[in-house]
Amino acid sequence: MKILIIKPSSFGDIVQALPCANALKQIYHGCEISWVVFNRWSSIITICPDIDKIIIWDRKKGLKGFFDVLKKVSETEYDLIIDLQGLLRSALLAKFARAKIKLGVPGMKESSKFLIKEVYPKSAMINATLRNLELVHFLTGKKFYPEINIKVNTNSNKILQDNGVSGYFISLFPFARGKGKDWSVFNYNKLINLIKREYFDIQIVVLGVIKDFGKIRSDKIVDLCGKTKIENLAGILLKSKIAIGADTGPMHLSSVLQIPSIFIFGNSNINETAPCIGKFSLLLNNTNPKNINDIKPETVFAEIKKWIN
Repeated sequence: MKILIIKPSSFGDIVQALPCANALKQIYHGCEISWVVFNRWSSIITICPDIDKIIIWDRKKGLKGFFDVLKKVSETEYDLIIDLQGLLRSALLAKFARAKIKLGVPGMKESSKFLIKEVYPKSAMINATLRNLELVHFLTGKKFYPEINIKVNTNSNKILQDNGVSGYFISLFPFARGKGKDWSVFNYNKLINLIKREYFDIQIVVLGVIKDFGKIRSDKIVDLCGKTKIENLAGILLKSKIAIGADTGPMHLSSVLQIPSIFIFGNSNINETAPCIGKFSLLLNNTNPKNINDIKPETVFAEIKKWIN
């Protein structure tokens, strides 16, 4: 059986969609799953052994990129196409690709539901991971517990050793895409001081992309921003004692790897984007959820102490 999943972006959304592939493998033994993904996020798919083929969509090429990826998927006639993105561009790709069955995730947007069948529209507002699994529920009538298989790249050990990181450490993901998701550098610096005052022997590793390098200036951290790739991240996180950050892809990966993960939520719909796999704490400004900086470093530190103890 050949299955095509369309979920081109982004990091956290893809992590929350991967349990769908796991459930499909449980149902259709020996099935071949292909996944359409933007080139920026293709490394995420490489660490998931449930995916057999990766089909790259070059978003920067605009309309040409769409027709390029349509040509690629049109080379195969699929038994099932699932649109987990739920947008017009992904629904158009599903519409023009060849398949016996085509289904869209609950909560399809941009009029995409008029192109392919949207399953269980009433489930549009539930948690994203569970919403993705509604497609499998529709196909089988069965409910599945969300599970993910992750393949760990052992090169991560060398990255840590080369940068003087040994033993247990705390991972910080201070930088998030999206307005209102960034807890301030001031707050992170204060949190770093609180951690090192009580746990002076635990190293603190800051992770991010190259443009984030040097944004947090402290002699109490190891700055690995830009020194790691997505395919190395799982191995690094498995060495972490705790991960701390906003509602970001790496934090969702940390949670599914069973690393205690403290999410500092800002301008996100926590009911939709909160993790539902693994070990995690969710910190939210209940008075004004959009004002993430009102969450005090002392509150985050108290949560760290709970996990360490």
